[in-house]
Amino acid sequence: MTSRTSLPTSAASPSKHQTHGPGRRFPAGPALLAVLGAVVLGATLASRLSPPAAPGWANAPHELRAILWPEPLPIGPFQLLDQHGQPFGPERLKGQWSFLFFGYLQCPDVCPTAMQVLRDYRQVLAAAQPGLAHQVVFVSVDPEYDRPEQLGAYLEFFDPDFIGLSGTAEALAGLAGPLAVKYYLHFDDQGRRAIDHTSSIMIVDPQGRVLGAFPPPQRPDRMLELFTGLRRHYGL
Repeated sequence: MTSRTSLPTSAASPSKHQTHGPGRRFPAGPALLAVLGAVVLGATLASRLSPPAAPGWANAPHELRAILWPEPLPIGPFQLLDQHGQPFGPERLKGQWSFLFFGYLQCPDVCPTAMQVLRDYRQVLAAAQPGLAHQVVFVSVDPEYDRPEQLGAYLEFFDPDFIGLSGTAEALAGLAGPLAVKYYLHFDDQGRRAIDHTSSIMIVDPQGRVLGAFPPPQRPDRMLELFTGLRRHYGL
């Protein structure tokens, strides 16, 4: 809060020329007015010459901080295969927005739910921001079982435009590791196989940088609100 100094309109009255005491005023002489003018001018010039704050987590609106990473993270080299057997590397994440989800085909609940959410999200996104180039990418965290043709059949059920990626354990780690995506194979008491995995949806900008992630639970309408705010914040 800026404090204000109350200045008398005239310094001619001897009764106002006080030196001590609470609530008493001092006359505004030419020197004081000159100093105040210089301070105001300096503050104005500084505000005009200072560069705008760089976008990032610290300068983001409060509601965006729940999804933004501290700084945009460029995705490094990796090489997987899509459901058509075609190579998929960092270059295919550029030129459009990408929404990445890491899961596996035998996942009983979290993965199908996320695919349904992303299907509905694409619909509301297309209606609100028509013409926006984007893609949904499902990355398998089960190199032992998930194959490209299986991913294709699985994703076709939700949206034929979804992209499914798979590869060796080493290739998967090349993408998942830098994104802090976790996955862990384990067996329950009955010997049933399952994989615990990160269930957030990663947001990748057209420059191939991860800007943040939608944490669960995910709702298409809320995702749209946050994504719109994210684009505004970064000017993208």
